[in-house]
Amino acid sequence: MSEPGRGARDAVRGRASGLESRTPQTAHRKPSLSLLSRLWLREPGAETLAAAAEAGLPGGAASDLAAAWTDLFLLNVYPYGTAFTGLSGELNGPEAACALSRYEAAAYRPAELASAGAPDHAGLCLGFLAHLEALGRWEPEFLGWVLDWLPVCALAIKRQPSVHPFYAGLADATIETLLRREAPASLPAVSRPPGPAASEDAEGDLDLFGLIRFLLAPAASGFFLSRSRLGSLALEAGLRLPFASRFETALAILEAAGECGRVRQVLEGLGREAQGWDGAYVSLAVAHPSWRSRAAVWRGRLAATRARLQRMGEAATGPLPAGFEREFPSEG
Repeated sequence: MSEPGRGARDAVRGRASGLESRTPQTAHRKPSLSLLSRLWLREPGAETLAAAAEAGLPGGAASDLAAAWTDLFLLNVYPYGTAFTGLSGELNGPEAACALSRYEAAAYRPAELASAGAPDHAGLCLGFLAHLEALGRWEPEFLGWVLDWLPVCALAIKRQPSVHPFYAGLADATIETLLRREAPASLPAVSRPPGPAASEDAEGDLDLFGLIRFLLAPAASGFFLSRSRLGSLALEAGLRLPFASRFETALAILEAAGECGRVRQVLEGLGREAQGWDGAYVSLAVAHPSWRSRAAVWRGRLAATRARLQRMGEAATGPLPAGFEREFPSEG
């Protein structure tokens, strides 16, 4: 006669044994800095996709991911440091030159340095961290600067209206890999201060061009507005979706809103976008307490932007609210 409960215990052991035998096949390795670098820099080939799958990133057909990479990094989210830290929102600022100097001093010469738009491309920065790691070197100032902006760039990817799951996963993996580096809380925070244009919560009016430059510079406004996000705002306000550069898209949306009497709807949409970003910063700071000081800086920028948008919305009684005067160049 068998021992009471023995069969049940044997069954449990059998299931546990089966799980143990399967665990090595299903466990995922953490993505390396060098793998993340390759995925940011170019469309993944078969070998890179296999490595990404081993690291637990979502799958996808190579052709689909090539199109998604182009749409994401060439047309919408610009993966460059100075696009997020410079008050102009433009590429190749002083911090890009500083990054290049660091690369040269450490003999970091990847082939992509010649093809990337600027030395502070996210993929190059991640590759440089991998290079330093391989050399056993530690540059806390550089890592601190990367932590200032790269998690924000990753959040911009996640907030894309139709981001491919693979690249949403890449954004998450980048954040996790960076923020579990050594003691990020002790690293220098926010290498470039917000500056008056970013932090000043003034009553002064902006002309139309000035407002667009303010909104499109994350270091001033606190959020990143891609072409796709701008298009979503236009659709929410009942406006046609223009196809142009980011600046021209924003200009067309605001001008159309003025002509159609929908300025308030556009401003409210921008306010909701700012609120969504604020929630994303809070969530990131909760998940990674070491990033709280940086989250506070970005949230401060957002708070000033939301206050400005609210004032403009309250003033939006005519075709364009106060402060939207556009100066047309004289003809002739």
